[in-house]
Parts: sequence; C-alpha cells; structure tokens
Amino acid sequence: MTNTAATTEAKMATEPPKIVWNEGKRRFETEDHEAFIEYKMRNNGKVMDLVHTYVPSFKRGLGLASHLCVAAFEHASSHSISIIPSCSYVSDTFLPRNPSWKPLIHSEVFKSSI
Repeated sequence: MTNTAATTEAKMATEPPKIVWNEGKRRFETEDHEAFIEYKMRNNGKVMDLVHTYVPSFKRGLGLASHLCVAAFEHASSHSISIIPSCSYVSDTFLPRNPSWKPLIHSEVFKSSI
C-alpha cells in the first residue's frame, strides 16, 4: 500500500468523507471527484432517480457508497423530493441496510414491485 492510500484509509477511519453536490454533473461526489452517485431528475424535479454509484477499486470497502447515498437521500428529504432507486447498489444493498430511508422511495416504485 502506498503512503497516499494509507493516509486516505486512516483519514476515512477517523472522519466521514466530505460529499459535495455537483448539480452541473447531476451527482453527489467525494471532494476528489473519484467516487460519486449519479442521478436524473424526473416529474418536473419532484423525483430523483439514482441511476449509478461508482467507487474506484482502491477506495472500496471504506463505506463511500453508503456516504454518497446518505448525501443524496438527505438532499432529497430536505427538498421534498422522492427517490427512484434504479442503481442496484441503492436498491439491493443500501436500502435493506438502511430501512429508515424507505419512506422517500417514490410511490410508483412500490406499485410496480408488488
């Protein structure tokens, strides 16, 4: 492991990563822009479709994907936006581990999954 990677891991272990909203690219991302969750707005800006989560291989296992999801869900909650979890990480991993966020899921998703 390089010194940079070791420093990154040590920092991640002691403090949560800073996630920023990049409205122009329609994503929430780490400050270094290497990890992100992309979205598309639907229904005239009332629904955020989370379409893709990416974390580079050398940063996997640090919880970054979860932090990215939390940032997106917090943003949606504070702006009265519902979420479509199109990304498999969001639907298959994040939501089962964090059921408290399920009330933000767009109602049409529940209807189509019954």
